Amino acid sequence: MPKPLWKWRYEQKEDFLLFLYRGLSHLRPGYISNKLQGFDIHPMDFWTGDTNPSFISYFFPDTETTSKIANTNVNPQDPVDDPFTWARRMKSFEGSDSDEMHHALYAAFAKYLRKSPGGKHQSAWWDPVPTDEEKSLFNGNDRHSFTVQSGARCADAKSSHQLVVMKSNQLHHETLPSIGEVVVLLRWMLDATRKHKHLLGRHSRQGQKQHDFPTMVISFLPDARVRILHGYLDNSDCLQLAYTRALDFDTEDYAEKMDILLQWAWPEVQGDTTKPIPLPLVDEEEDEWMKSGKMELLSAEYSDEESDSGLLSDSDDIWTSTEDDYDSSSDWESVTDANEVDACDQVPIGGCGR
Repeated sequence: MPKPLWKWRYEQKEDFLLFLYRGLSHLRPGYISNKLQGFDIHPMDFWTGDTNPSFISYFFPDTETTSKIANTNVNPQDPVDDPFTWARRMKSFEGSDSDEMHHALYAAFAKYLRKSPGGKHQSAWWDPVPTDEEKSLFNGNDRHSFTVQSGARCADAKSSHQLVVMKSNQLHHETLPSIGEVVVLLRWMLDATRKHKHLLGRHSRQGQKQHDFPTMVISFLPDARVRILHGYLDNSDCLQLAYTRALDFDTEDYAEKMDILLQWAWPEVQGDTTKPIPLPLVDEEEDEWMKSGKMELLSAEYSDEESDSGLLSDSDDIWTSTEDDYDSSSDWESVTDANEVDACDQVPIGGCGR
């Protein structure tokens, strides 16, 4: 009996995501650029989410969120109230480590969410992923020095969007995304693809077939920096990725930046993932965007930075590695066991639209 087309396509996606995941996991810690085969990366504006028009933006900051500093009883200027403000005061003392300030920044971010109306789970459009039920998604990685703090999935049958929050102990590049950040994104995309394939295999007449699993990552980095990145797998089996700079929060406009970060905490999602991904169109709008001052603002320093020796190029054979180079503890275990997909038997209900 011929294999159903949907199953063949899911296996293709799964194989390619696994190929990228294992390939990056083999690499020494570092960062990536467009020179890396299989990836197409685009600079993104932290404040608005604007990026290249050819990129399908599944996520935007929610400008109408109730998660705001003004909606809490926390004073961002008071070190007793705000953990990050306390860390900023303490860094002037001998023995304090500025590299650890991102832990305090994450604590402040979590506190503002918790103190906002509705608490940290105030969004009805997202279902938090239990850490005790899906441990493989929250495994840390010593090789790339990251830990996964939390995750959520969109509670809409027509939206397969995912959200992940992570912390890393290494900042490899102020502009370009790190290998560890992309490994986390790929891990969640691969997990969702596998589970949905098995769900359709067991209940092929129920639920919606999802064509992609857009995933967004909020990454807390050393020196009090934060990066936002999100991506999806396009029709040509290329990982499309939009990313912001590693934005410095140890500045005078800390409170303003925190308010924007809270807009990304439960982002507004767009796109019906039960429909095929449209083919990219290159038109006059994209040409104008590429020529605009906004593009210059986002990428003015990229040409110089991409000539750094740390970047990966097409000449780097990244998908082969000696056994000594590979850290088996960083590899992610397969989740194809039937017991691990029982949680997916019910199609989520709700909605992400406004």
